[in-house]
Amino acid sequence: MSLGYSPLPESDYSHRPTMQRLSHAELNCVTEPTRLSINEDGHLIQDRSGRTITLKGINLDPSMKLPAVPVVHSYDSARDGLFWDSGDRVSFVGRPFPLEEASTHFKRIKSWGYNTIRYVFTWEAIEHEGPDIYDDDFIDYTVKILKVIEEVGGLYVIIDPHQDVWSRFTGGSGAPLWTLYAAGFEPRNFSKNEAAFLQNTYPDPHNYPKMVWPSNYTRLATQTMMTMFFSGRMFLPKAIIGGVNIQDYLQGHFIEAFKYLVGSIKCLVPELFNTVILAVESLNEPNWGIYGNSNIGELPKDQQLRIDTTPTAFQGMKLGMGYAEPVDTYYISVFGPRKSGTKLVDPDGVKAWIDDDSMDKHYGFQRDPGWKLGTCIFAQHGVWDADSRELLIPDYFATDPRTGDSLTTESFININFVQFYQGYRNAMRQVDDSIMLIMQAPVFEIPPHVKGTALIDSRTLVAQHYYDGMSLMFKTWNRKYNVDTLGIMRGRYSNPVFGVVLGESNIRRSIRDQMRELARETVENVGKVPLIITETGMPFDMDDKIAFKNGDYSSQMSALDAIGYALEGAQLSHTYWCYSHINCHEWGDRWNNEDFSFWSEDEIQKTALADYSQVSSSDSETLDNVDLDSNVFPGTRVADAIIRPYAALVNGVITECEFDLKSGKFTLSIAPSDLKEPTVVFLPQRHFRPGYFEVTVSNGYTELKTSNTIQILEWYYDNSSSEVQLEVVKEVDNELYESSIIQSLNLAACGCF
Repeated sequence: MSLGYSPLPESDYSHRPTMQRLSHAELNCVTEPTRLSINEDGHLIQDRSGRTITLKGINLDPSMKLPAVPVVHSYDSARDGLFWDSGDRVSFVGRPFPLEEASTHFKRIKSWGYNTIRYVFTWEAIEHEGPDIYDDDFIDYTVKILKVIEEVGGLYVIIDPHQDVWSRFTGGSGAPLWTLYAAGFEPRNFSKNEAAFLQNTYPDPHNYPKMVWPSNYTRLATQTMMTMFFSGRMFLPKAIIGGVNIQDYLQGHFIEAFKYLVGSIKCLVPELFNTVILAVESLNEPNWGIYGNSNIGELPKDQQLRIDTTPTAFQGMKLGMGYAEPVDTYYISVFGPRKSGTKLVDPDGVKAWIDDDSMDKHYGFQRDPGWKLGTCIFAQHGVWDADSRELLIPDYFATDPRTGDSLTTESFININFVQFYQGYRNAMRQVDDSIMLIMQAPVFEIPPHVKGTALIDSRTLVAQHYYDGMSLMFKTWNRKYNVDTLGIMRGRYSNPVFGVVLGESNIRRSIRDQMRELARETVENVGKVPLIITETGMPFDMDDKIAFKNGDYSSQMSALDAIGYALEGAQLSHTYWCYSHINCHEWGDRWNNEDFSFWSEDEIQKTALADYSQVSSSDSETLDNVDLDSNVFPGTRVADAIIRPYAALVNGVITECEFDLKSGKFTLSIAPSDLKEPTVVFLPQRHFRPGYFEVTVSNGYTELKTSNTIQILEWYYDNSSSEVQLEVVKEVDNELYESSIIQSLNLAACGCF
């Protein structure tokens, strides 16, 4: 219950909050999923009440990147052939987790106060067997999982068409194997010529280099696939398959696959749309490939990710044809990449390109005779001579070969990406004309300038991702210094050294200010639409996993508290990365040595197993009798930092919000509207136990509602002032505590519990 009421000096209101003790059945979520809209000010609002809503959730589940049958993690060796041989015959039925476990996982997430799931899907899961062959069993299983989400209640779903560096077979996740054969590749050869850098083919998967997997964006296989997908018509007019350019072929199949997925869900469970199923996002983390490269014989100056062997685009092409190349090696420093040496990469004549048409026959590809197999597609377009190894047109990708127009990242986003998004948007709106769309441009880039165009309507949001570069690359939380990553990327400093941020307090503010800048750029370029950070988080395997041995998670706690502070200060909806039900200490999320999961079975203490089984039960009466103490959610990592108070439903607009983890103080300022509905604040019991905190408001009064899984504070006020404030502080003095106990006993005697 809320202890004591202390009106702020400027307030004429005085009221001691009352507490309602509710059963789990009566209060088991922060917000019930109902239809949402976007108002003229660009805020996401609840239709039935008009209140603005904060989406707070998590990505579920990285295991969706990996097939359920056969089980092949990114660290499982490809040498036995299963990795490649099963490419067409995989099944994702059973992902993200077994149906009988689903309720437990969703209840756990909901008990953290979260109200949103960013549901990870891959193209491979839908269309792995071949072009136009969809896995209806997987879709049926997905519908069963969605029904569990509906039954659990309190959770919205964002559908995320996920990819990382194109595909599992290029070191990431996303596209099916057949797309690489459609492009003319032989992916089995990638490890020899370093067209892709896979953990599955790395000699020692335990020591697969930190964050080397994103370097695939600048290696031949992924560079080529992204170039084909977004600008094949521009650069590769000879790449004709199925009677169309490779760009249209790949984009068409991708869009149709997700249209089939969303359409099937709409057909099977239409009642979930615009309630449980909130929105569909566009392709995760799109990339331009070689587009805009002014000289493929050199490394682009803005290519900050240089790690291990770092070939130029031209070197990648030569390696892809089996030629040996001396390639510079790099490591990441605080101030950017540093060259460490040179390594001779010798494919010994093994090419990245397939020599025969066996896979064309296997998949039914109708390849144009003008597209020669076994030869680099870029050489076929005169970029270089594959026999003499001479670079003929170093700036081939710097201008549009058809028009001569200069090409930049900005032009890619505003032309090529927008054209893709328009096609994707049209397909989704054919399935449901009112479904919300979330537009995601390339990571950390300025979104397209589409303000006022037909692409942007009252059912459109924008997504950005935010990761702290230093923490990500070094897998440590440096309290002494960091850098203004966004500022450096935007060219605000003549030298990166001027972007250094000193001291933890300044680092926290810098991350917050970067997020605010992302929001400002959204308004400036897209208009008044909601921005949601659909990925952010911190690695848990910091400092060589020392926390797993000594139990000291202070670095992870501070790092995720900094992210939480920034999100609150920028007033941004968000979905953290991630919740992985297969996380373990040895392999993390079991994908490329990443370890981001907020929950890990390896961290369930044996002494908590009994309580864990109770909390996981679907029996509401059992939940009502479980003591949700500091060990309530076994396996939840750094719970104090990730389970935070927040304003879920707001009568008005948040102007300031902050949770101080160290002091246990939550402050909230709101510009009120003329609605009569209360603002609903989630107050996690691990921070604010009934009887151990006090509430102060400048206007109105509060009522506390609590069950054994959820606790919310309803704040009622009027709009007589331009701004209202609320403050919640834990651990009050004994006099107030004793008063609260008396009030609790009185309530109990009256049968109010």
